[in-house]
Amino acid sequence: MLNKVLTIFLLLSTVFVSTNAEYAYAIDVKGSFSVSQFRCIKLSNYSAIFTQIYSPINGGSVDIYGSKNVVFANQVGLGTEAYINPSPQSIKRSYIQFDEAYNQLISAGIKVRTIWLKVTKPLLWKQNSSYNVDFIKGMITRARSRGVTLGIFTNWYDWDQITGSTTTFQQYNLPLWYWDVYGFGSGAESPANFDDFRSFGSFSYIKAKEYALIEWFCSAVISKVVYEKSDSSLELISNKNTTQPIAGNAIF
Repeated sequence: MLNKVLTIFLLLSTVFVSTNAEYAYAIDVKGSFSVSQFRCIKLSNYSAIFTQIYSPINGGSVDIYGSKNVVFANQVGLGTEAYINPSPQSIKRSYIQFDEAYNQLISAGIKVRTIWLKVTKPLLWKQNSSYNVDFIKGMITRARSRGVTLGIFTNWYDWDQITGSTTTFQQYNLPLWYWDVYGFGSGAESPANFDDFRSFGSFSYIKAKEYALIEWFCSAVISKVVYEKSDSSLELISNKNTTQPIAGNAIF
């Protein structure tokens, strides 16, 4: 009888844990957006934006619209996450690219909590996986020295092709934002949940998923993200002081 009671308790505990969090939805943006467009996003029941702050153009350069997007989104009450789209084959070392992105945010009066690094599009990376791993490590090290959490945006295929499925970064417990879509446009969205995730490299859990690419929404081309937040995190964001914009307040 005791065993049955314990079994029921464990089952109920499992259900409680799995439902003690909920999905929230975000829009992935890059380029120029207005306050009215972010207000449109907010009114459409999205909670946050993920915005590009660094581009691979010209050997790696700051996206001048990235910091503005963080500021404007903050003004309408959206959470904000920022990502670096790096230039791995540039003569600029990875830590220099990080510094350029980071300093742009700081100069705009933005507190930096988290920055995501895109590890995608294998053709843009070197064919030497050891070099690529060192490139990523250089950015992790610089981020940690700044007190910034570096997250990774990738999927199992990109990670395999670019890093050789390395587990080198296991010690850092890097947060993962992965992508899985069936193509471009609204007709090629994957389910807006994490059910299709399978562990790879040293990633065994995820924070966000890009489930739609290249759609027209609020008078702009966007992509869509689903992320999971605990009740305590949702309460923190809803009560946060929005005076100072923060890069990295949507998920953590």
